[in-house]
Amino acid sequence: MDLITLASGASYFRSPGAATAAAIAALQAGKTAYGPAEGTLEFRRAICDMYKAQGVELSPDQVLITPGTKQALFNLFSILLRQGDEVVVPTPAWFGFHELMKYSRGKLVPVETKLEEHYRLTPEKLRKSLSSRSRILLLTNPGNPTGRLYTKAELEALLEVVQEYPDLYLISDEIYDHLTYGEPATPLLSCQGAPQERSVLLSGFSKTFAMSGWRLGFMAGPEELIKKCTDFQASTLAGVSVFLQDAAIATLNKRDKALPPMLEVLAHNRQVMKEGLDRIPHVRFYLPEGAYYFFPDLSHYLHTETPGGEPVTSTMDLCRYLKEEHGVEMVPGDYFGAPGHVRMSFAIETERLQEAMQRLQEGLSVLKQ
Repeated sequence: MDLITLASGASYFRSPGAATAAAIAALQAGKTAYGPAEGTLEFRRAICDMYKAQGVELSPDQVLITPGTKQALFNLFSILLRQGDEVVVPTPAWFGFHELMKYSRGKLVPVETKLEEHYRLTPEKLRKSLSSRSRILLLTNPGNPTGRLYTKAELEALLEVVQEYPDLYLISDEIYDHLTYGEPATPLLSCQGAPQERSVLLSGFSKTFAMSGWRLGFMAGPEELIKKCTDFQASTLAGVSVFLQDAAIATLNKRDKALPPMLEVLAHNRQVMKEGLDRIPHVRFYLPEGAYYFFPDLSHYLHTETPGGEPVTSTMDLCRYLKEEHGVEMVPGDYFGAPGHVRMSFAIETERLQEAMQRLQEGLSVLKQ
């Protein structure tokens, strides 16, 4: 039996043709020398133009091009965090935040949000999690793994709490910002009450444009902080290759052509996965408003036994059984701070997704309670 993986954070789509053509043209034109650490002015202006269309005014000096959004986070952690500082993160959250914290001077403080509350982070819950040691509030919008989309009203209510802490920075990871299935995502910097000197937006091209291997990300925020991050990047990784930035510009210029076909497939696959989960008894889940994951609660199927007599006592056991015995791979929710759940990507070919959902249903149905 071949393995069908629903575990990847990357989609199956090909990168846009405009990106590939522009990169080849730039290479043929000899654009292979060092570029500016902050990114080319043309690319930073293109990003400013994209956000201007969403009601956000930025100057190129407020934008730093980074080799992926993860590097943007690492730059910020390195510049902002002091020994003992706290990074407050609503959970479930991307496991990469924990990995990055291993190499910082800060401490991650999880704030649990719950499926039955639609993963809502209330101002009251946020306020209880903050202290004089809180340095960064890190949001993901849309969420990974939940697909939760913060509304503008929700963000502005949280910003009122942020304003009470003058040393607290708000970082919004918006890497899935164009992958939504109803209302569009709200950029942090478009919200009233966002403290200009302490609000940072992160995004990139890996998810929205299926360009994970290109390593193209960026941050937008206060000019002084951007300059510090630029200096840090210049001293470590230097700038992103110029030919890659040319590819990104071409992608932005053609985004109205590249995005709709991908979104059409993802919206259809989202419905396929929803219907597949609906057919499985005792499974609860949140219908994602953005990104391309479901994060169902499969805890009913823990503390069971496989047909071969092996105990299933944890989500790790369950995922191992489903992978080895039924050929479907998922990510245990333990990695995201939510044992009992699994993350499942629907950014794969529709036919394989349908087969994966059938295998999942069969695999769970034969477990012995």
